[in-house]
Amino acid sequence: MARKDRPPSFEEFDAKLEKLREQRRAPPARRRRRGLAAADGMQAGIEVVAGIIGGVLLGYGLDSWFGTRPLLVIVFFLLGSFAGLLNAYRHLRRAGSPAAEGGDEANGDAV
Repeated sequence: MARKDRPPSFEEFDAKLEKLREQRRAPPARRRRRGLAAADGMQAGIEVVAGIIGGVLLGYGLDSWFGTRPLLVIVFFLLGSFAGLLNAYRHLRRAGSPAAEGGDEANGDAV
């Protein structure tokens, strides 16, 4: 018993497969960035906290070594806070650049 409807040819299958591959090669930047936004925020928060903790520990260690109790803790707390905020700013700026979203890196937008 022969079927009247024929199965699709390999050429049709290859054309459909190539069309799907083209769609996957260029995903919309919005969909790609939506999944990474939480990771970028978490990384920025870690940068700030690590800067503060590092500054306080360094200040505490130097204070106990030199015997200047509150002075260096305060100074290094401020320096660590500034460094952490600067690192978070750089990370978020890099994450929001067009090069990070799959844009053209040749135009100089990449950091």
